[in-house]
Amino acid sequence: MSDYTCKPEMAQLFRRAQAGDRQCLNRLMRRHDGLVHHIIRQQWDGPLTYAETLQEGRIALWRAILGFDPERGTAFSTYAGVAIARQVWHAVDRAQNQQQDDLPFLARSPVPHPRDVVLRQEIEEALNASVKRLPAKRRWVVRAHYGLDGRGGHTLAQLGRWLGCSRQAVHYHLHRALLRLRHPAFSSMLRFLLGRNRRQDYLRALGQGGDIR
Repeated sequence: MSDYTCKPEMAQLFRRAQAGDRQCLNRLMRRHDGLVHHIIRQQWDGPLTYAETLQEGRIALWRAILGFDPERGTAFSTYAGVAIARQVWHAVDRAQNQQQDDLPFLARSPVPHPRDVVLRQEIEEALNASVKRLPAKRRWVVRAHYGLDGRGGHTLAQLGRWLGCSRQAVHYHLHRALLRLRHPAFSSMLRFLLGRNRRQDYLRALGQGGDIR
């Protein structure tokens, strides 16, 4: 069971907009325009004006409405928020690159962009949220083995000594945990952030996952 379920009337609105109903599309665009402004106020920087950035954000919102799957279990504000932020970042990058091309004789030094930091934080939050849904022992094994607890990764043999069981027993718990984390019900947000949320990606994950008890 997913943590988020789109209300039936909203799901129908998205389906009608995706089927070409311009009135439904415009209704959704107006409904979520505040989200565009909110994200732009957080992300706006570089050579673009606010109006130019707003236009990029609205393009991303339009694409998000047409690509959103109400049945996948992800809140639209989360899905669209990432898409809008990415669109703004890419637009800023293009504008900055254009500025550099216009000044070929100036020394160019790479300037770190906050998008990489923000995206990494979002990925870490999505990963931690998925891991938290595992049973306690398997959650601990995943965190300790991969260093998600901030203490560095540990071998299965080390974990077995701490748990008082064999390496094979720890491997079983890790294997079952990874199967569950691979399932779309657990991985939808993380897959979206990593760009692996295509239909074939989900089908491949289900094919590899098998029984996820």
